[in-house]
Amino acid sequence: MRNLAVAVRALDPPEGGAERSVAALINGLLDPGPGYDGSTDFPPFSEVDMVADVMDGWNVSVIQGAVDSEPMSLLDARARREVCKLGTESVFSGLAWRLRSKATGHSNATLLRVHLKRANAKFGKVVGEWLDRMPDKTDVGLTQLSWSVGAADSFSSRGIPYVVFIRDELPFRFPDFYSDAISKAACVCAAGNGLGDQVRSLFDVQRVENIPLPIDYRSRFGNEGKVDAAIKSGRSAREAEGTIDDPRFAIVGLSPETGLSTYTRLISHLEKSWPEASFDLYGPGQYVEGLAKRPNVTVRGFVSAEEIFPKCDVHIRINRSFGTWGRVTNEAGIFRVPTVSNSVGSQPESVGKGGVIVGDHNDLLEFEGALRKCWEERVNLGELAFQHSSISDHRRSVSILRSVLESL
Repeated sequence: MRNLAVAVRALDPPEGGAERSVAALINGLLDPGPGYDGSTDFPPFSEVDMVADVMDGWNVSVIQGAVDSEPMSLLDARARREVCKLGTESVFSGLAWRLRSKATGHSNATLLRVHLKRANAKFGKVVGEWLDRMPDKTDVGLTQLSWSVGAADSFSSRGIPYVVFIRDELPFRFPDFYSDAISKAACVCAAGNGLGDQVRSLFDVQRVENIPLPIDYRSRFGNEGKVDAAIKSGRSAREAEGTIDDPRFAIVGLSPETGLSTYTRLISHLEKSWPEASFDLYGPGQYVEGLAKRPNVTVRGFVSAEEIFPKCDVHIRINRSFGTWGRVTNEAGIFRVPTVSNSVGSQPESVGKGGVIVGDHNDLLEFEGALRKCWEERVNLGELAFQHSSISDHRRSVSILRSVLESL
C-alpha cells in the first residue's frame, strides 16, 4: 500500500464544508476502489457497477491544528490522526475578523496576513518534524486552505510530491503568499473546471484536476425512500399552511460574497413585482437582520438539509467573484429542488441542467425572469437536478483523486 500524508489546519469541524470534504475523500482512499475513466456511473443511493480496474487502498496519516469546535468524528479510525498544539486562531485573526470589511465581509487583510504568515511558519515546522518521525516513507502529500503554505514547504523540502486543494478565496486574496505552494504542487485540485480556470489565470501551475466536492448521500440522507418520505412530509406541511401554490425560494448561507447586496435589492424588487413569492433564509443571522424585516422574508436559522429542501420550490445560490462549487446545490437536487445560480466559476457546473443560470446577477429583471422560469418548470428541472447530483457522489470524487494520486 502507498502512504499519503495529509497536513491541514482542520479536518471535520461542523461548520467546515471543505474540511468535511477532505475527510470523505480520505475515508474513500482507505479501501481499494476503481480509478476514474469516465465510464463508471455513480448514481446516489445505488450500487456501482465497476468498469475501471480496482486500485489498492492507501495508508493515510493526518496532522491538523487544535480546532476549538467539537469535531464531527467523520474520519475513519483507520486513518492515523495527530492533533498538534497549534491553535487555529490567534489574536491577529480575531482582530482581523472584528475589523472586517462591511462591504465584502472579508477579515482585515493586513491583520489576516500577519496571522497567516505566523501560523504557516509554525505549522511548517510541526509538519516537518511529523514527517521525519514517520516509520514509513511518505509517497504523496496533501494539503488545502489557510495552512497549505507551511505544509507545502515541508513536503517540497523533503522531495515529496504533493496535491493542494483550492476550496476558498484566500489564494485569490493573497496570491503572492500562496503562489509558491501552488506552483510547486504536483497537482492543484479544484472543484469544477470553472474554478480551475480561475486558478490557471492567476497562478503558474503544473497540473489542475477537477474533483467535485464529495457528498456521501447514503450517509447523509439514508436512502431514496427516506428522501421521498421527507419530500412528501414537506409538501403536506405546506398544504396544511395553505402555501403549496405560492412560490417559495430558499437561500442557504448569506454573506457579501454570496450575494447579500444582490439579494437585498432583489427581495425589495420582488416584494412589489411578485408579492406571492417568499424567501426562506437559512444559516447564521449576522447578515440577515436587515432582510428579516421584509414581509416576504422568513429567517429560519441553522437547520438540516432534510428540513430545508422538502419545504421549498427553488434553491438560490450565487457567488460574486469566487467560483466555489457549493455542495448545497447538489444536496438540493437530491430532494428534487432546482437551483438558480450565476455564471461565476464552477457555479454552472454544479447546477448542470437542474436549474437556471443568470448571466448578470446584478440585473434584477433577468434574475426575476430566471426565478419565474425555474419555479414554473420546477418539476422537470427538479428531476434533472436529482439526476445531476451524481456528479458530487463521493465515490466518483474518490475515484478521480485515487487516479490522480496513483499517477504521482
